[in-house]
Amino acid sequence: MAAGAAILSAAVLVFAVPAFADSLPNTTLSDRTSGPGATGWKQTAEGGWNYYLNGSLLRGTWSDVGGFWYYFDDNGNMLTGWQNIGGKEYFLTQNQDEAHPVGALYVNTKTPDGCTVDENGVKIANPLPYDPARPNPYGFSCVEVDITNQMMYCYINNELRVASPCVTGRPSGGRATAVGSFRINSKERNRYLQGYNSDGSRYKSWVNYWMPFHGGQGLHDARWRGAFGGQIYKSSGSHGCVNLPVDIAPLLYNTVWVGMPVIVHY
Repeated sequence: MAAGAAILSAAVLVFAVPAFADSLPNTTLSDRTSGPGATGWKQTAEGGWNYYLNGSLLRGTWSDVGGFWYYFDDNGNMLTGWQNIGGKEYFLTQNQDEAHPVGALYVNTKTPDGCTVDENGVKIANPLPYDPARPNPYGFSCVEVDITNQMMYCYINNELRVASPCVTGRPSGGRATAVGSFRINSKERNRYLQGYNSDGSRYKSWVNYWMPFHGGQGLHDARWRGAFGGQIYKSSGSHGCVNLPVDIAPLLYNTVWVGMPVIVHY
C-alpha cells in the first residue's frame, strides 16, 4: 500500500473508530513477516487487502492507517468505491492517485466522478437545478420545456409537481425540438421509437414511457443517457424528443393526461 502525502483532518474522528486512535503503521506483511503478533497490510488471494493488528484481523471498522482512513467490512476486506456505511455515502479510492492510495477515504474535496464530500468524507447532496417553489408562469396545468436551460417542468394548477433536467433535439440536421404550444396526444407504455438518423440510417429505441405532443416528438425516458441538462443537446441531442431520466419519466407519465398543454420555448 503506497502512502500519499496528505494527512486527513482529525475531524474524521467522529467515526465509530476502534479503541486505538493513533494512526496504525502503514506496513505490508509478507509470508515471512506475518505471524501471531504481526501488524500491517496483507493481500488476499483475490487481490484485495486485509489489515492485521497484533495478529488479529480488523473487521467492521474504520481505521487510520498511515494517516489515511480506510473501512474494513465484517469479513475484514478493505472496501473501495462508493460505500453506504451507517446510512451515509463515502468514497474510498478505487484507483490510486497523487493524493490517495487505494482504499483511502476522500475528504473535503470532489471525487473522481464529480461529487462533493465534506470534512468527514460524507457525500453532500447536489442542490436541485431548479427552485422547488418555482411559480407556474402560465396559470394553468401544463408541461413546460425550456430548451435554453434544458429543463422540463410539470405544473398542476399553480403547483410544480415534477421537474428535471432533460435533453432536447440537436439544433442542427433538422432534429431541433419544435417550439410552440402543443398538447399531449397519447400516453403509451413499452414501445419502440423508430426513425432515421441524419446519415440515412435507421434507429430503433425502446422506451418505457412515451408521451407524444407534436408528430413524432414527445417526452420519454432515455436509459441510454448517463447525464441530462447542460449543453448536451447541442452536440448529442435527440431526434426532436425530450429525453428524461428513467426515474423522472414515470413520475411525469402518472401526472399528465391526454390533452394536457405542452409549452416549448427557448
